Amino acid sequence: MAATREADRQDNYGPGTHVDMSFTPVPEECKRLLKVFAARTPGFTQDQALLDGVTFEGDELPCLPGPIKAQAVTAVLHAMVGIVGLEILHLRGETTSTTTYVNTNHAGLYPATPALVTVDGQMGSSVIALPSVPQWDKDRQSGSPLIYRATAIYPTADEGIWFQLHGSLDPWTMLRTIGITRDAEATLSSNDEAYRLIGDRVRTYRAREIEQLMLEHGLSGSIVHSPESWRNTQMGRSLARHPLVNYAKHGHGPSLPPRPPIKLADKRPLARIKVVELARIIAATATGAALASMGAEVIRVNSSKLKDYTPAQPCSLMAGKITIDLDLDNPTDHARLTQLFEEADVIIQGYRLGSFARRGFGFEAAQKMAERRGRGIVYVDENCYGPDGYYSERPGWQQTADAAAGSSYVMGQAFGCPKGQGVLPSLPISDMSTGILTALTIMCGLRDRAKYGGSYHGHSALTAYNMATLDPEVRLYQHEVIRKIQETYRFAPWSSDAHVAPLYYNILRAWDENSDLVKNEDYYVHFSNSVFGADLRVLAPVVKYASEESTPRWTSPPVPFCHHEFRTFSPSV
Repeated sequence: MAATREADRQDNYGPGTHVDMSFTPVPEECKRLLKVFAARTPGFTQDQALLDGVTFEGDELPCLPGPIKAQAVTAVLHAMVGIVGLEILHLRGETTSTTTYVNTNHAGLYPATPALVTVDGQMGSSVIALPSVPQWDKDRQSGSPLIYRATAIYPTADEGIWFQLHGSLDPWTMLRTIGITRDAEATLSSNDEAYRLIGDRVRTYRAREIEQLMLEHGLSGSIVHSPESWRNTQMGRSLARHPLVNYAKHGHGPSLPPRPPIKLADKRPLARIKVVELARIIAATATGAALASMGAEVIRVNSSKLKDYTPAQPCSLMAGKITIDLDLDNPTDHARLTQLFEEADVIIQGYRLGSFARRGFGFEAAQKMAERRGRGIVYVDENCYGPDGYYSERPGWQQTADAAAGSSYVMGQAFGCPKGQGVLPSLPISDMSTGILTALTIMCGLRDRAKYGGSYHGHSALTAYNMATLDPEVRLYQHEVIRKIQETYRFAPWSSDAHVAPLYYNILRAWDENSDLVKNEDYYVHFSNSVFGADLRVLAPVVKYASEESTPRWTSPPVPFCHHEFRTFSPSV
């Protein structure tokens, strides 16, 4: 009997999966996982008072569909951010408190941040159509069925092997690469017809052929791997060598002494920390928002020549930031970014690995600037595949990371799909959770800079986050738990053709109709007279402290990309 139970526990959702023997309520499971992640994170505190000082509270049942413990893992990452924030406050002499509060329901809403927006009573997809919300991707707004289905999961010529196609920010290039031109649009009258047309083309390729085709053309996409098959790839093995919270000290010279924080009027942990955010889309944008809520001054650098993820603008991803427009092909703007680097404490780099280094704004350049000024810097690269390995500079998205690491495979098995078929997780969970993971990495670097001096270079990756949620020690929920979640929230079904945008709103609709999650004002913050409307409601920061003065909050509302005139950081007083 014991052998049978062990066999049931393993491989329940495909090769390389491990399943709980019994259900543990989410808050209690978070306590267990906090100990797991704290023990695995080099340099993370083992102070029992800080670890035990985290209070997780919320419903027993997860609010996210499927077997992956994304809600619990995300809550734990927020808790770890809160703990490091307390360590920084201890260094500043602001508090001796060891208490961090994380509501696990709030953490469950966190992956839906871009959609949890209400502007003057309007919510859902209608927010994006408001005149106050600038459009940054005309292709996606065109209503083209081919563009809509350019990002979906398709079967290949290999039986039982599916492929996550991704249109990225240039869907027509990807479609041309597999033999579909704009002329085909005239023959289509629906998204379903487009899915069938693209599917017919994808089925002409073996899985490895289309993977190589995307790679050769610099395009995103991934085979839908099981957790085991991904970990057996060279790229999976490369990524597995690194800890999830991955950073190291550089610059040991006397010119980079420790920088102990000092007492300030702003009692939040990162008050007076200066951050340059080089980001598009979601993950690194979420990082900047988290740091801003902790008190950092965040200047986001966009280029108005580049597409970006429009729904990010009205939501809390853009709260608390200054956002400027720089064109690095313009010598004046290149010099302006150099000036920001010279003043910054933190650089968040969320573009492809190496892309900013080639323009003179990589870690080595930032470190040299830090050496000249005598104050260390914390620089973190966030990407899809990690710091090394043959995919490290490859473009990637949440959907490709989900497919690569095994999350889409697991979801397909949970939904009763044939072996190998992938289905997207319910929300851009890996995007948002990698954002808070990146914030944690940065805060660890800032804490260590204050204690030991030097500069710190870190890496975070969407695929690494997914691997962490599929780890044997984290485990997956049993099928009966999935059924209870479905009975409670009645999520509409979805399959391999699902597009992330309507999936967002289907999840929110289920929460709204079958719970008070979306309605509960405890999870939100309101801004009056924002550029988007007179009353803007967005998801609030997840972490709370015993002291209201120290609790993360934003002091300015979300703004559109490229909203402000160029400015440098506020002078230190």
